[in-house]
Amino acid sequence: MKKVIFFFFIAHCQSLFSQCCPGCSPIGGNTNLGTLPEHTMQVNSYIKYSYSEGYQQEDHASDFKFIKNANNNYTGLQLAYGLHKRFTLETEIGYYLNRTQNIELGNGAFKYTYTGQGLSSVNVLGRLNIYKDTAARTEFTVGAGARIPCSFTPQVKDGVELPQDVQPSNGAYGFVFRSYLYKELKEKNFRVFLISTINLNGKNSKIVNGQNQKSFQEGNTYLNALFISKTFSKLTTMLQLRNEIRQHSYDYEQLVPKSPNSGGFRFVLSPQVSYSLSKNWMASVFYELPIYQYYNGLQLKDKYSCAINLTYRFEIGHNHSDCKAPH
Repeated sequence: MKKVIFFFFIAHCQSLFSQCCPGCSPIGGNTNLGTLPEHTMQVNSYIKYSYSEGYQQEDHASDFKFIKNANNNYTGLQLAYGLHKRFTLETEIGYYLNRTQNIELGNGAFKYTYTGQGLSSVNVLGRLNIYKDTAARTEFTVGAGARIPCSFTPQVKDGVELPQDVQPSNGAYGFVFRSYLYKELKEKNFRVFLISTINLNGKNSKIVNGQNQKSFQEGNTYLNALFISKTFSKLTTMLQLRNEIRQHSYDYEQLVPKSPNSGGFRFVLSPQVSYSLSKNWMASVFYELPIYQYYNGLQLKDKYSCAINLTYRFEIGHNHSDCKAPH
C-alpha cells in the first residue's frame, strides 16, 4: 500500500514539475516515474499558480522598473496507459486560465495589463523500463516524446498582438527526452530517485495575414531533479531539489536574433505532500521556492509556485485487484 501511495504521488509531481522555468513559462512534456502496470489507466488533473515580481540582472537584484509583476494559472489533464508492464504511453493537454503581466510606470501614473488565455500544447510521451531489479529495489526507465502546439496564430486583444511571454501557446513543436533512476531503501522506508529531462524547442510557426512566419525560438532547457520521500500509512512526504538550465532564446525578427535577456539557471526547493483518499484516488499539494537564480542579462524574477493535484487510477478489462496504484 505504501508503494501505491508513493507512485500515485510521483504521477502528479512530474506533471507539475514540467510546468516551470523563468518568467512563468511552462516546459512541455509530463511524466510519471517509471511505467504503469499493464492495462492500467491513470488520470491526472491539476492546477498550478506561479508568481514573478522584480527584476534581476545575473545573480543580483535590479531597480529597473517596467513589469511590476506577472502571474499565471495553468491547468492540465494527463492520461497514461500501461500498454505493457515495461512500456507506458501518455498524453497531456494544458490550458492557461490566465497568463498575465502587470505594467506600471511613473510611480503608478501609467498602468496596463496584458492577459492571454487558452490552450497551450498537447504532449505525447512513451516510457520504456530498461532495467528493474526487484531484489535490489532499483529501476531505470527512459522516455521520449513530442510537444504539439495548440495554436500557430498569436493572440490579439484590442488590436494589439500580445507579448510572447503571455501567449498561451508558443506555436512551436518540441521534443522531450527523460531518464528516471529509482531506488527504494526499505529498511528505513525511504525512496530516492533522480529525473533528468531535456526539452528541445523548435522555431514557432506564427501565422500573420495568412502567411507562415517563423520568428521566435525558446531556449532549450535541461533539468535534473533529486527527490527524497517517506511514506507514513496514507500520507507521503517528499522533498525535491531541482536544477534548471535554459539556453538563450532567439527572435528572428531582430537584426541580432540572440536575445541577451533570456536564459540562465537556477536551483529550486520543493516540499510536497500527498494523501491517499482511497485505493484509487490520491490528492497532492506542493510549494516551489527558488533558492538561487542566475539570469542572463535583465529578467523578471520568479518568486514562487504552488499547485494542487488529483489522481485516479484504474484497470481496463482486467481484475482490479492488481491496481492498487504504482508501488
